[in-house]
Amino acid sequence: MKDAIIRKLNEKYTLNRRDMGELKSIHKGMFSFDNEAYEIENVGNLFFMNMKGMFGLMKMQTVVITPLERDLSICNFDVINAMGNYTGIFEMYRSSINEADLSSFEDISKKYDDLPDYRTEPRWYDEYKLPSSISKKGKKIGARADAMLKECLDMYLDLLDQAPECDAQEKKKKTAVFVDRLIAEGGPAVDNMKKLIGSELTGRLIREFMYHI
Repeated sequence: MKDAIIRKLNEKYTLNRRDMGELKSIHKGMFSFDNEAYEIENVGNLFFMNMKGMFGLMKMQTVVITPLERDLSICNFDVINAMGNYTGIFEMYRSSINEADLSSFEDISKKYDDLPDYRTEPRWYDEYKLPSSISKKGKKIGARADAMLKECLDMYLDLLDQAPECDAQEKKKKTAVFVDRLIAEGGPAVDNMKKLIGSELTGRLIREFMYHI
């Protein structure tokens, strides 16, 4: 996922790698996190996290694209391999000033309707999650789920290319509403990070590098 995203973004945009200091590599107990953050010039922020845990039995890759100078909502990819289960997640969280037409994701959702859905308990961020979001979980679904995520990536980047420029400060304020709640109210991944590295470093990682607001 990481190589494909960087390759595709480099075709049209300039990427500048950001110095993450001590947060570039985090090791706590059985878990390690390797992180990278980039400025996408005239677009926004790009963030990668690779997590390994439980002696390699659990692996997760997270990608977050945060448009701050283009009027499109945040997108988040997660690929998790754990105990023989594959979870592939594409989510968009409302942060745009004006709503975009996301109906193009309906065809992707229908195409992969045979894959088992990844279901979670209700969370505060469900009110921000857009209907373009698609999440799957199961055994032996890796190849098709990867193909699904690739199609979601291509569609999102097409929308990013078409997204109009916007007021960066206004966009940051819209994004900060979601990010502030994410830090304060958490979620499975955020809660685990707080336990491992503490609330202060987790908040800094999310605010400064994951979303760059």
